[in-house]
Amino acid sequence: MKPFSVGKNLVANTKTTLYTIPQGYYGKWNLLYAHNATVSAKTFSAWWYDSSTATEVAIVLDYPLPATDYLKFDGGAYVVLEEGDMVKMISETGSTFSTICTFELNKKQGI
Repeated sequence: MKPFSVGKNLVANTKTTLYTIPQGYYGKWNLLYAHNATVSAKTFSAWWYDSSTATEVAIVLDYPLPATDYLKFDGGAYVVLEEGDMVKMISETGSTFSTICTFELNKKQGI
């Protein structure tokens, strides 16, 4: 198991792929942190792209964050991601958001 974090400053109103699980691995997504550094309330969305079904699943959709506030999901729950799965995010037009996600990456058995 290899835990690591990925962080990005989002480009407003542009869906951004934060991370893609590489071939031969699966991962656990156990932290989502998003910070609104804008001087006004703005919305934030995050999706899990399930490559096995070519489906985007909304984790957070148009979540309103007050100015300089943050959203944090952590704790005992996690999302299991298979190879090719992605974590995607977007923030509202005119916003300044930074995001951090923490994953645990594991090599698939027999590879």
